[in-house]
Amino acid sequence: MKEQKERNMPKKSKAEAIASFVFGLTFWIPLLNLIFGLIAIYAGIDSLVKIRKEPIKYGGKWFAVAGIALGFIVYITYFTGLSMCLYGYKDICKNMGL
Repeated sequence: MKEQKERNMPKKSKAEAIASFVFGLTFWIPLLNLIFGLIAIYAGIDSLVKIRKEPIKYGGKWFAVAGIALGFIVYITYFTGLSMCLYGYKDICKNMGL
């Protein structure tokens, strides 16, 4: 009986959540990480909103959360390096290409 119910249930779409995670994994690619980090954050938040509205149709909550976290790592490290550069650490400015 339980198997019959599982067969009738539609599969949850995790595509956007997984895309957020994959874009978040690109945090180590210089310059592209700024663009991909933003895409990871947007796709992750959009995915979480869809999961909250329609949990039967959408899934992949932890992929979305991981994608958002990895996207934020990009901006946290970038702004930390930029603030250290502005504070007076010239070696960091050279390493960042500024």
